[in-house]
Amino acid sequence: MKKILFVHQASTIGGASYCMLSLLRGLDKSRFEPIVMLRNDGLLVGEIRKLGIRVIFFDEMTTIPYNESLCKFSSIITYLKVVLIQKKFAWYLNELKIDVVYLNNMMLYPYLRTSKLAGCKTIMHVREHWPKDEHQYQMKRARNYAWKYADAMIAINKYSASLFPECFNKVHIIYDWFDIKNRNERRPYSEIFGEGSEDLKVFLFTGGLGRIKGTHVVVRTFQEKIHGNDYRLLMMGAGLDYKLQGLSGKIKKILMLTGWKPYGFSIMEQIKKDNRIVVIPPTYNMVDIYRQAFCTLSYFTIPHANLALAEAVALGTVAIAARTEESIEYSDGGEGAILFNINDSNDFIEKINYVIANQEVVKKQAEGHSENIKMLFSPEFNIEKLNHVCDIVCIDE
Repeated sequence: MKKILFVHQASTIGGASYCMLSLLRGLDKSRFEPIVMLRNDGLLVGEIRKLGIRVIFFDEMTTIPYNESLCKFSSIITYLKVVLIQKKFAWYLNELKIDVVYLNNMMLYPYLRTSKLAGCKTIMHVREHWPKDEHQYQMKRARNYAWKYADAMIAINKYSASLFPECFNKVHIIYDWFDIKNRNERRPYSEIFGEGSEDLKVFLFTGGLGRIKGTHVVVRTFQEKIHGNDYRLLMMGAGLDYKLQGLSGKIKKILMLTGWKPYGFSIMEQIKKDNRIVVIPPTYNMVDIYRQAFCTLSYFTIPHANLALAEAVALGTVAIAARTEESIEYSDGGEGAILFNINDSNDFIEKINYVIANQEVVKKQAEGHSENIKMLFSPEFNIEKLNHVCDIVCIDE
């Protein structure tokens, strides 16, 4: 049996963390023994341990800022930190007797070289959308590492695969499948909004406080453009008890004395002004919440894989999202969702008004493309491909 170390920097539940849970569930435990390395404790740890999988913590784990300029002082410091911690990462690999290192995103690519030097096979999961005309030196370095040190690569969609043309013979597209069966726990809206909520029109937003998710635009648009007490905005992944922690938190607190407000803090203040907005913690069991939604909202400010969009379409839920290469792929050629021009807030509200005025039509449109997206994100099909990739890597030893 081969030991596979899954490396991921975040311990929150959402995005790539959800997807790694699916990987861990789908991995053939009769052939592979998974171990998970995280930076710190968090909600994700409990979910992993429920699967009977060992979790270890690497507190110093640092990722490269792939979407930021290398000329920034903070970027240079981060790259330096990544270099300095590789010796300790190699110690973990030797101590745990790891056979295969599975990096759960591209921000961890420097760990490929260390893993190879430690005698491990390597797999890197490419989840990011890196615009091909941005930060080209950094991109060249990442591609060079992948070409030299990755035994196999997994891309979550066609665009991600296209980022590494040199590695075309070892890139496998495996979609982050949506496990409807295991995430289908009853969660009636009456538990969230109270009794008498059956007739409410609930817009669902799952972007948390991520700046690139356009949370501020979604909140502002709902408050200023969507009127009426029969509408609600259900936000997941954002905490009303937003806190400033660590050194950066102390600096922000000092700056707040001058009147400046941190991004997350200002959003929380804005949310509290509208009692139609309800905030709940992230949850893995999302199916019932999706199915009850009037419409899901997404406002990614940069091109990005939008798994929430694919989940909504797969469940026949009306979805509004920015038009990108990924969102077109994830909505059956753009036909299964309502897509607006990226970063165009006017087009965003136009699409919302269109959905409000044509709910029956857009609902049928979403349901008509549900099966195609279900097939594309099928657990059975993608799990088979995952285990095949792991087999190929281990057989090549």
